[in-house]
Amino acid sequence: MASLLHEVWEEEDGITVCIANGSRPEFMTADARFIATFEASSWTEAMTKYYEMYDFGVYKPFDSSSEPYSEESKARQIDQLKTRQIRLT
Repeated sequence: MASLLHEVWEEEDGITVCIANGSRPEFMTADARFIATFEASSWTEAMTKYYEMYDFGVYKPFDSSSEPYSEESKARQIDQLKTRQIRLT
């Protein structure tokens, strides 16, 4: 089972959790603040951690969110993060 890196971002109008790709999510404003990272092996696990982090209560998953991330997804994330790191240096 693969674990992916997730990021938490805060904006004036809310908080977002997303799978890390090495840059601020495109849909977020320039004012978005990076808060934290954590690893999770499924979207359900990621949202559970996110809910705990902000004391939102119990996350209620939808069916497909509990499927574990694939090794292919992990490999894609690593490639994206490496590519982003190369552009930053």
